[in-house]
Amino acid sequence: MNFTDLFTVIGLGSALYAVLVVFTRQQQFLVKAVNPHRVMWLITGISVFWVGIGLMRFEVGNWDFNNWWPVFFQLISDAPAGPRVKVASLAIFFGTLLVGLVVYCVLMYPRDPSTFRGPNCRRSAVRYYVRLHGGLDFAQIRLGDGEIQEEETHPKQIAMWCPHLPKVKVGDEPPRIRSVDDQIELWRELARRIHAHMRELDELVSIAHQGHNRRLVFDCEYGAIFFHYLRMPDPTATVDTGIYLFAATLSQTEMNNNRAEQHFQLLYQALRNIDRSIRVD
Repeated sequence: MNFTDLFTVIGLGSALYAVLVVFTRQQQFLVKAVNPHRVMWLITGISVFWVGIGLMRFEVGNWDFNNWWPVFFQLISDAPAGPRVKVASLAIFFGTLLVGLVVYCVLMYPRDPSTFRGPNCRRSAVRYYVRLHGGLDFAQIRLGDGEIQEEETHPKQIAMWCPHLPKVKVGDEPPRIRSVDDQIELWRELARRIHAHMRELDELVSIAHQGHNRRLVFDCEYGAIFFHYLRMPDPTATVDTGIYLFAATLSQTEMNNNRAEQHFQLLYQALRNIDRSIRVD
């Protein structure tokens, strides 16, 4: 057995991959280059793969794959493989590699925020990042006057944690284990209260002379709370009361491994990207 031709094909494929990484100038090639453009890389991979298949079809002369294996076997046999076989094998190998990278990104990485572009994507962005495995349990986009524009929950995750949390007292009812609806109402009230008391929080940090609060993270005993202004309230306007993103998780594990904060930041970036399609900063 002589693996020289096979190693040549693999070496050329690896070299092409290295050139691709350098050409795109991305230190995090998968995260920064492939993941935001999955469809483009998938089409490219399939196209390159099909070129390889076409060359092999031309070399063999038919579509009978039983006749293809002896030709591929030339890559590891003592008989030298022809240039067309090497090029076809390289195209098939490299096309498969590109498709594999896309599949890996789909399985391992959340959707990139830059893929949410138009104003009609805001609902899908909130739903996507809340419904990811782990991370956030709840998120809402809310105007400063209290109007909820978008809201998404992950009921299964919330229900899983509720029995392990302290009891709550609702109205005149005796203390009881909180339900999913109870927790959602508590979060809604908390979001409203944080915005209403933001001036007091601004006064708290004013001694540092670093401006107003824009983003708050509360690392609680049970999970965490996230708050970020998408548009700051205009103190001179009587109508524009600002708009903010509020989110929460009940899992301390999701906070400790930074996944909840990562998903919140991805959601915020997606919403900012959508906002840029509507107005100028």
